[in-house]
Amino acid sequence: MKSRTGLKLLPKLAGAALMPRASVNCLPPSFTGFRRFRTFLLTCFIVTWIHAISIDLGLLAAAATPAPRDAQAPPHDSERALPALTFNKNIAMIVWNRCSPCHRAGQAAPFSLLTYADVKKRTTQIAEVTARRIMPPWSPETGEARFENERLLTASELGRLQQWIAEGAVEGNLSDLPSAPNWPDGWFLGPPDLVVTMPLQYTLDAEGRDVYRNFVIPIPTDKRRYVKAIELRPGNSRIVHHAFMYIDRTQQSRRLAAKEPQPGFPGIRPPDGVQMPEGQFLSYQPGKMPLVAPEGLAWTLEPKSDLVLQVHMNPTGKPETLQSSIGFYFTDHAPTNTPFKMVLNSLSIEIPPGESNYAVTDSFTLPVDASVVGVLPHAHYVAREMIGTATLPDGITKKLIEIKNWDFKWQGDYRYAEPILLPKGTTLAMRYTYDNSTNNIRNPNNPPKLISYGAQSSDEMGELWLQLLVRDAGDRSKLSRAYAQKTQALFFESSQHALRKNPNDAKAHLTLGTLLCDQGKRDEALQHFTKAIELKPDYQQAYFDVGVLLLQEGWLPQAQKAFEAAVRLDPADNRAQGSLGNVYLRLGQLPEATAQFEKALRLNPDDAIARENIELIRQIISEQTKNPSPASGK
Repeated sequence: MKSRTGLKLLPKLAGAALMPRASVNCLPPSFTGFRRFRTFLLTCFIVTWIHAISIDLGLLAAAATPAPRDAQAPPHDSERALPALTFNKNIAMIVWNRCSPCHRAGQAAPFSLLTYADVKKRTTQIAEVTARRIMPPWSPETGEARFENERLLTASELGRLQQWIAEGAVEGNLSDLPSAPNWPDGWFLGPPDLVVTMPLQYTLDAEGRDVYRNFVIPIPTDKRRYVKAIELRPGNSRIVHHAFMYIDRTQQSRRLAAKEPQPGFPGIRPPDGVQMPEGQFLSYQPGKMPLVAPEGLAWTLEPKSDLVLQVHMNPTGKPETLQSSIGFYFTDHAPTNTPFKMVLNSLSIEIPPGESNYAVTDSFTLPVDASVVGVLPHAHYVAREMIGTATLPDGITKKLIEIKNWDFKWQGDYRYAEPILLPKGTTLAMRYTYDNSTNNIRNPNNPPKLISYGAQSSDEMGELWLQLLVRDAGDRSKLSRAYAQKTQALFFESSQHALRKNPNDAKAHLTLGTLLCDQGKRDEALQHFTKAIELKPDYQQAYFDVGVLLLQEGWLPQAQKAFEAAVRLDPADNRAQGSLGNVYLRLGQLPEATAQFEKALRLNPDDAIARENIELIRQIISEQTKNPSPASGK
């Protein structure tokens, strides 16, 4: 290295020594001795130059002749080549842990990623989708709130995967390959304690809009069971976008399905009384791993229940069949606590075409201490960013979830690795933004059009569901009352908003009437119920709600007419049948009342009020038999 430095400096020095003679002759005579000294310096520089050249030539010659391997000096750390990565030694476990749970036979992904050959032929695709964080599909940002089963590559795993592909995707020595996981046969959680399957196949048409279908599956258990986990095997992952699981003890869903030529019945809203177990998120999305409930948080399955499987299906261009199965995993331990499920949302969404930064917000202040254990964000196609926060009484804000690039195709619910403690006075808030412009590649409308709130995929929604745990029944009651007030205010505002847009919206009139009735404003409520029936003469729910209001006011003949209309429009409505029985009972028409209560019980064997009223009528008749009135002539 010194010789190279000498070579660089030498021309500059030699040039200075070989100055033009005219310059030298300009020196005064007193500097004559300096000429000899200059000659001496010139000679020294020439000798040094020749010596430097000889050293560099020697180095070049040495470089041209390789030294023996054991004589070579080790390279500097910065020049040392990184060892090549191989699939067997460095990549297989990454693929098995992050990709194979879905990318294997019988699971949601369209192809397998289990072997080197599987991965090798898709390295270009894998490099792209992992670098863009499209795969593995995981929407939430990594933050202080961590979730169970986070389905994402760490920075280290992504770096190794990308390096391995860039180096040529070498397989490596077979001896370096670890033992492959022992994949469960179809069920992630192993063999279930109970499996129920759709009794009949459903056929989805080749073309058309998305389909929401509710399939009714009897659960063959004759005793109370405690469920710690539930797992869905969709049966045809090509068409299943997502699914929700409800429990029906009223048999209403059976009656609706019986009217249909194909299995199940349509609709995105389950009938009244058909609901998820309290506080639970029973949902399925492709790639979602089933979760086992923590100790004490199982849910209760009562005997003679039906499971209602609501499936959102996408046509594929050819007829497809579906026959799903659900596995139940039981525990002997009864629940010691039940999550309180609440939602922050907006019901007044109106996104103009071309709007790229439309925002909705909602908030709720906790009246008690609570812990949040799970979260479920939901929106449709044009949603872009989602943020859920908890602002503590001291002003510190915690992010409960953040999604910067929402994708409707990859919805999910998430359980926190550790519950997040939230003291009384904490404000829970959500802020969702939407992009209804042509810049949004997921916008289903081209050109963009006005998108309003609604349950169909072509509409928009903005919901942030939270699972909360509180200390005791007293705190739960306080939380429930405060949340009910918040919900009523939200529905009141949205109903008024809907009526400002369209004064002839029958559903908005009905909703507003129900809320006014709850507030004791029954005259105003009756006006809205009447308007709803005027706008929609076959509005069965409106007749039922009018009947309830009139019965509460004691206007029995008018209530009788309203319930008779509700029963005529839907004879399978056990609530209307039982309510008509109440009118007959209060009118003293005991045989007619008994007949109505018996109809209600046939429709819903768990109708405790109908059963109690039948027993009451028997007691009245018995008393009348023992103590006949003078007017009876007995």
